[in-house]
Amino acid sequence: MTIFTLPDLGEGLHEAEIHAWHVKVGDHVKIDQLLVSMETAKAVVEVPSPCTGVVTKLHGKTGDTMIVGEPLAEFSENASAEAAAKPAEESKSTPSKKADAATVAGAIEVGDHVLTETAMGITPQSHSDNPQILPALRVLAHKLGIDLRRIVPTGLAGEISIDDFAHHLKQQLGAEPLSQAQPLQTSEPAIVLKGVRKAMAQSMALSHREVAAVTIFEDANIAAWPKGTDTTARLVRALGKAVKVEPNLNAWYDAAKTAMIPSTSLHLGLAVDTPDGLFVPVIRDADKQSAEALRATVERFKKEVPARTIAAEELKGATITLSNFGTFAGRYATPMIVPPMVAIIGAGRFRQELTLKEDRVVSQRILPLSLTFDHRAATGGEATRFLAAMITDLQLAD
Repeated sequence: MTIFTLPDLGEGLHEAEIHAWHVKVGDHVKIDQLLVSMETAKAVVEVPSPCTGVVTKLHGKTGDTMIVGEPLAEFSENASAEAAAKPAEESKSTPSKKADAATVAGAIEVGDHVLTETAMGITPQSHSDNPQILPALRVLAHKLGIDLRRIVPTGLAGEISIDDFAHHLKQQLGAEPLSQAQPLQTSEPAIVLKGVRKAMAQSMALSHREVAAVTIFEDANIAAWPKGTDTTARLVRALGKAVKVEPNLNAWYDAAKTAMIPSTSLHLGLAVDTPDGLFVPVIRDADKQSAEALRATVERFKKEVPARTIAAEELKGATITLSNFGTFAGRYATPMIVPPMVAIIGAGRFRQELTLKEDRVVSQRILPLSLTFDHRAATGGEATRFLAAMITDLQLAD
């Protein structure tokens, strides 16, 4: 009997949803044959069979959420298909999750400690069967029967912080506010969030809980732009200028260590809205790319993100985020930062505005900007100088 557990799907996510089974109990499968499709917050990942044999049990049905290391399927390598069709007894042995994860013969990368991201951005997490945590908290968790794998870690190195543990404990004990502890009394059917939307909800809750967010607003007069100017390219160029003036906004903040990690590279997370939820693919070294290269990358993101074909690596490592929400509507906003990033810039909807120019009233094109920054990591002076540097560059003709 072989028990196959859900492996680390190479994205650092500690759970995945069963998207579709491609086999049923009694089927004879071969090694590397497609077994199941698992949906994560990033993509739909196809998981192959780790061995040749007969399927005797499938753990979970379509739509169920599985934790990394939990049993996924059982195989009998010698039983006939007829015998395998009978219900299999529950295995009393404890599977070695590391060994089972490794049975996917190079198809899936397995790692103990990874820096991973949610659909919204970057969230440090641990994917070991033995998550990193202070020894005293590990002992307490054991006494209380707490499964450490179910705690979302926020430490930059993937460790579970004291705050993470305390928040999880409050939820377990029902000590959260009444609105969270008790379900809403309504006759309307509830829609349980899964996949990308679940990850987005978790990221936003983490942001609200962790970040000391402040938002400042200002306008850029872009009347000097030539016709046909690529807005995204100009925003990226302006960001490149601004991070040189105030590098602390292009950084990560490690709350557990009260430490800043400035980045020497501008890896821009670009918020992309889809029916499935919000994705943030990353443009590497964005300030070093030409306008044509940036436009090509953005167009590729627009195709690959909704189709869920974008590589997982392209959804990791952002150092600052750009949200061009004005494409749809809205002048100003208070964009939310996804830890450990320090800042996010939002570009609102263009407008025409009457202004004075050399004692004459003229109509000018205005681009509204909203900058949210983490006040734990940056001062108000740094944030306003950052925004001023962006505006100075945006108001140039070319």
